[in-house]
Amino acid sequence: MKKILFISVILLTLNTFGQIKSEKVNGLKIVKQETVSENDTIISVNYINKIESDRKPAYFINGKLTNESVLKTLNPNEIENVNVEKGNFEIENVNYKGKLYIVTKSTYKPKLISLNNLKMKYTSIKENSTIFKIDNEIINADYENYVVDENYILKINVEKFENSQEKLKFNIVNLITKTEENIKKSKEIIIRGKDKFAINK
Repeated sequence: MKKILFISVILLTLNTFGQIKSEKVNGLKIVKQETVSENDTIISVNYINKIESDRKPAYFINGKLTNESVLKTLNPNEIENVNVEKGNFEIENVNYKGKLYIVTKSTYKPKLISLNNLKMKYTSIKENSTIFKIDNEIINADYENYVVDENYILKINVEKFENSQEKLKFNIVNLITKTEENIKKSKEIIIRGKDKFAINK
């Protein structure tokens, strides 16, 4: 029940923007969705840009103001309670639309760290730019202010990417979280041969 409540609150507080055209007519919302067929001869190209809302809620974990980015790596099983306070608030000269209070179980203490500090603490990367991913999803944000919970990180995969023709050289740091699916995958032994298959430990 707590998981469902947590996910519901997050979905209500975060804005998602897609590639679906919509319009409103006298209170009625009409959605136009393009149909896609394998026989299409034209390749559809979509430019996906993250649209930031000017007014976001203030996020608190155990009473401490934090960045909403922590929701990506906060273990939902360790959340005791979630409360939402509506209204307009100014905190440390920043305007917020609402407050979201997350209280973790008394036995759980989140270890918050920025992505840049995480890179310095756990990797030997010293040169070139870095692209961060969490569970294979690219993080397009300020890595100095983007925080994650160290307790919920299962492993960190570091990959060096270089393409001399395109003059590209950077690091890819992928954080794998402790979801049930990721833990299950980490216990699999991959047998490669004519037919590739996995055996669970």
